[in-house]
Amino acid sequence: MTELLERAIAKLQTLPGDRQDEAAQMLLSLVDGTPAIQLTTEQAQEVARRLDAPAPRYSTHEEVAAFFGQKRMA
Repeated sequence: MTELLERAIAKLQTLPGDRQDEAAQMLLSLVDGTPAIQLTTEQAQEVARRLDAPAPRYSTHEEVAAFFGQKRMA
């Protein structure tokens, strides 16, 4: 075990049990290559909806300059 990992584990041991479990799950997911966070069905559907949504339209530089130019004159 490396010195850095030993230091990290020593710090983790000072945390409450629920935080230790959370850290252990994250470490195991990193080692196993599995997702650390599991989305609910509703969350996964929302992510899919947003990915499928059309990209928002942003103002061009010229439109912004014209808008603020008009505001300065008013």
